[in-house]
Amino acid sequence: MFVRSSAPIIGGARALPDQRELVAAFGGHPVEPAREHPLIPLAHALADLHRQRHGDPLATAGIDCRRAELVSAIDTWVITRVPQRRSTAHIRAESIGATMDRMAAAYVHASHLLHTAEKVADDRVHAAWYRLALLADHWTDLIIGAAQDNSRPRRTA
Repeated sequence: MFVRSSAPIIGGARALPDQRELVAAFGGHPVEPAREHPLIPLAHALADLHRQRHGDPLATAGIDCRRAELVSAIDTWVITRVPQRRSTAHIRAESIGATMDRMAAAYVHASHLLHTAEKVADDRVHAAWYRLALLADHWTDLIIGAAQDNSRPRRTA
């Protein structure tokens, strides 16, 4: 389903986790601690919060408040550790944290449908996983765009 791979490396370190790492985190799959990106626990926490929203709709306000805190923490991490360029601003119309939150919501929804649908071939199941794949491609575009932008030589005037 997810075909693009490898998170870009900026300055010798991985800038952001790739889509596979995020999807694994959303599903609660453990990662080797030495290889775990610092944003992976936050991605896992976002998915857990989306699962809680499904299970307890009356707690939505508190859950959404916690999600906003996590999105802000992700964005703060990105702002302080990933170089920003004006030429990628058009790609980053939405924050990295908000994009990760949307992916977490899409993963939880698709997984829920997969486990509760009467038939796995249900169009809703397919549509939900397709939406996640689109968001994963968008994520890859974000992280590759940032890396490519940073690897271009600077012109002197």
